[in-house]
Amino acid sequence: FTFAFPYLRLRSLSNLSQIFSPSFTRAIFVRHPFERLASAYKERIATLARDRIQPEPEYDVMREMICRRRKLAREFRQPFQKSDGCNGTIPSFEEFIRYILVNTHKPAVIARMNYHWKPYSVLCQVCKFKYNFIGKYEMFNDHFAHFLKRFNLSDWNIQKPNGASGLTKWDYQKFYLTLPDELICPLIRLYDEDFRLFNYRVDDYINRTTLIQNCNRLKT
Repeated sequence: FTFAFPYLRLRSLSNLSQIFSPSFTRAIFVRHPFERLASAYKERIATLARDRIQPEPEYDVMREMICRRRKLAREFRQPFQKSDGCNGTIPSFEEFIRYILVNTHKPAVIARMNYHWKPYSVLCQVCKFKYNFIGKYEMFNDHFAHFLKRFNLSDWNIQKPNGASGLTKWDYQKFYLTLPDELICPLIRLYDEDFRLFNYRVDDYINRTTLIQNCNRLKT
């Protein structure tokens, strides 16, 4: 049995091709792309080091990079002072989105994305890596129980975690209320395969019908 990437441990396999064998069960649990993205922002970017359970210095660095990009745009590319005020500064959700969308028209850029917001279609190679079971985070307890029953597993006792943020669906939806229209189409394009593969809807988080229709036309 294997979990989804990137937590798959292959050290015990003598041949990587074994994971494609019918004798292996391959499972993945997915989450709505926009809730996953907002959750990643809240727990990784909007939570400072002092409030973390364990250190994650890569996100402290990323937070400062986002801050400096903003300052660079506002100060007309003037040189930064050694103390630029970015240490401990939390960027807005919009600034975070602008940061991750840079050059996402290039597959190589998407491939190097942080795994907390890299599309599942790339991160987990959904089309190439044939999963036997795909569950949804939104219905984790029910889907996981079904998974155990389907594959005759009885020694696991896992419940859906509440998450460090403790936010509800509405809390995550609010992140998108003030997001500029110009960012919506690139976001939809970035996660387009995830929406289609896992039957998620954009309008569950973004209620702008005309804009979404225009974004869909741009894809065709």
